[in-house]
Amino acid sequence: MNTRPCECPCSLRGGPRAVALGLFLGLFLGLFCLPAAAAERVGFVNPQRVINESKVGRAAQDDLARLGREKDRRIREGAARINAMKAQLADSTLSPAEQGVKEDTLQASLARHERLVALCNDDLRRQEALLIQFIMKKADGILRALARQGGFSLIVTDPDVVGYVDPASDLTDAVIAGLDGAGPEGADR
Repeated sequence: MNTRPCECPCSLRGGPRAVALGLFLGLFLGLFCLPAAAAERVGFVNPQRVINESKVGRAAQDDLARLGREKDRRIREGAARINAMKAQLADSTLSPAEQGVKEDTLQASLARHERLVALCNDDLRRQEALLIQFIMKKADGILRALARQGGFSLIVTDPDVVGYVDPASDLTDAVIAGLDGAGPEGADR
């Protein structure tokens, strides 16, 4: 039986090569990787809170609500017309030809109404996305100032990618104050 230790260069049981490799890796990690990771600060801003709590956000939400009420009014008017058509169809005095024409008209009106509802919903979603984009664009200068002042290398504004936020990293209140003009950060708008 051979009890002699392996002397090949790939052996990591010890020896000068293994010690040198370990020292090199330790030095590399210590000098380059760990300090870089420790220096990175990440902040977070909740855009929904910015919209709900800032003056500009509340004003934009009021405009969006006004648009929603107008679209809802149009949808209700269309539904009332459809209900009136259904009532006419329920009238038993119509001839079969008149009944067929009214049913075709009702079906076409129902299809137009469904398209109207879908278009209104899509338009409201699009307007809401534009609202968020507009407000976050206004907040961009504030975010940059907060990043410089607080040493943040990254500020996340997407709540879907965040599992936990340390309160010290949550910059939402500062952004709201900046948008409302209550803080020095608002000067960079």
